[in-house]
Amino acid sequence: MHACMFHGMLALVKRGQDTMDSDTPGRDAVRSTKLLRRRQEERSASMRMQLVEATIAALIERGYARTTSVEICQRAGVTRGALLHHFDSLADLFAVTLSHIYDRLLARSSMRGPERSGGRDLVESLWDHFSQPEYKAVIELWLAARNEPELGVSLSPAILQISNLADPRFNPRLSAALGQSADAVPLYRLILESMIGMALGRAVTPGGGMLGHEERVVDLLGRLAGEMLNKP
Repeated sequence: MHACMFHGMLALVKRGQDTMDSDTPGRDAVRSTKLLRRRQEERSASMRMQLVEATIAALIERGYARTTSVEICQRAGVTRGALLHHFDSLADLFAVTLSHIYDRLLARSSMRGPERSGGRDLVESLWDHFSQPEYKAVIELWLAARNEPELGVSLSPAILQISNLADPRFNPRLSAALGQSADAVPLYRLILESMIGMALGRAVTPGGGMLGHEERVVDLLGRLAGEMLNKP
């Protein structure tokens, strides 16, 4: 009887082992599928970023009117079919590009709310944001969105995103940095619009180089902000 029980247990173990062995190919197939999918996603993300970077470069160097799908594909080294595989349209690519530029600029500046509290620090932080080469691409897309309603619809979420971040009514950290002075928000608007104006001046200057008056304007605005911000 004991011998029978022993042999029965061995049979059960053997069947269990056979079941595990038969499941192994299935588990391997699942792992292979997941690995393949992850690699495909990584390649897709890399290709999308390649197209975004090519779009930024084209906007800076060629302007919006000459940033065509052909121009972008040549810079990225891909076919137009590849572009349309990763983006629904050229407008979709521009929208993703604008959001990417915002994220990159904001990562390099303190537009989300300067950690330093002085008025001069705020001015310098803002100019660090607007003086980046990528801001020419932002201006090109802003103007294009204004003149092309269909493109404007595609770009409006990204434009609203940065508009809210730059508005103290919707950005508590920015509001706190400005302080409680009655002149704080009007002064901030003056600073912001001056920065945009200088960025536009760079954009229309051949080569996009630094304007001769930039340092003096930033210094003047910094001194003015230092005197007026964070006062009761």
